[in-house]
Amino acid sequence: MNPSTTSQEVPFRFEELFFSRTDEHGVILSGNSVFQRVSGYSWDELIQKPHKIIRHPDMPRAVFWLLWDTIKKGEPIGAYVKNRAKDGRHYWVFAMVTPIGGGYLSVRLKPCSALLPVITQEYQSLRQRELSEDMAPADSAALLLARLAELGYPDYQAFMADALSKEVAARDLQLGRRPNGRIDRFGELVTASRSLLEHAAAVFSAYSKNEYVSLNFQIQAAQLGTAGAAISQISKNYDLISTEIKQSMDRFVGSAEEVLKTVNNGLFLICLAQIQEEVLQHFQREAAGGEIVHVEEMPRLQQQASACQHKAVDGLLTIDAQASKFREDCAEMKRLAAALEVTRIMGKVESQRQLIVRQGLVELIEDLESLQSTIALGLKEIDQSNQRVHYDTDHLLAESKRLLARAS
Repeated sequence: MNPSTTSQEVPFRFEELFFSRTDEHGVILSGNSVFQRVSGYSWDELIQKPHKIIRHPDMPRAVFWLLWDTIKKGEPIGAYVKNRAKDGRHYWVFAMVTPIGGGYLSVRLKPCSALLPVITQEYQSLRQRELSEDMAPADSAALLLARLAELGYPDYQAFMADALSKEVAARDLQLGRRPNGRIDRFGELVTASRSLLEHAAAVFSAYSKNEYVSLNFQIQAAQLGTAGAAISQISKNYDLISTEIKQSMDRFVGSAEEVLKTVNNGLFLICLAQIQEEVLQHFQREAAGGEIVHVEEMPRLQQQASACQHKAVDGLLTIDAQASKFREDCAEMKRLAAALEVTRIMGKVESQRQLIVRQGLVELIEDLESLQSTIALGLKEIDQSNQRVHYDTDHLLAESKRLLARAS
């Protein structure tokens, strides 16, 4: 390996896509001509060799820990990867790995979105820490996930979905192609789902800040003695309502988190299917041109692309059902909010009758008024976000079903 080449990058075109298949241990079984040419190895040097033959020492071990942890669970994953060719030069790819019978299938594209330089810097910092602290891969992976959370990604699934959609869009732009409408629509669905979660979390936070209102009512009632009987009853009413609100909010936030996860998964699958279908077209052109390079992989690619499309549709059906459930939950929350408003009015009337500790009661009533206002506004925003989720889901379902019917 020539030391002077280690800082150089292997050139390849945006339209070129990599493909390789390994067994369950990561041993290379096949690939396409792009993979072989860019790696700089002959097929004899690649087949039956560990895929890590092209691993670059700059890559954080955390990425591969996450990759193996995910695919061993039977789930797909996407990641930015810096590879090293035989002559020491490097090249960046965005790799998408999916489990397939007896092993794993990987397709890779040339990344060019604004995320690449960000990730390049993050990888460099993380790799330095791994080396300087002799860090275990699992600990490094935890650091990577924490850093992604700081960048606005609640989990790795959200990151890889956003990253792949950005890379597909940037690649389409580089190739002078129109954006994929379904991917754009999924992007809108992600935005609506994230808004749904944020509003649900905001209402839950408002409730949490007022969870001691019932106790404070009881303190006020105790100070009033027998005159505080009405306040005590108001406290009990509030306690019952707030318990129901908390249970509803727990369901709300949990459901919103599941919606966002399902949407992110669907976005990743739709993007992955597009790239897999393009790799299949590359194989078909190679076969037509007389280049016999592992063309037996074409049925596997076709099967995987079709499976991704069907899984995305299944996810949309789940989202549609969840959106309908949200409407029911919203109606229940509005009922509870109305009951809370009645409790507040009762408390306000009673506070005007009490002179000794009136100021304390007034403050409690103001807290209740603020909570009720926050819940009412939050429910309105949740309802609007939910309607958007439902609208985007319906359109995606209709379009996806048309495409699947056309392909069958």
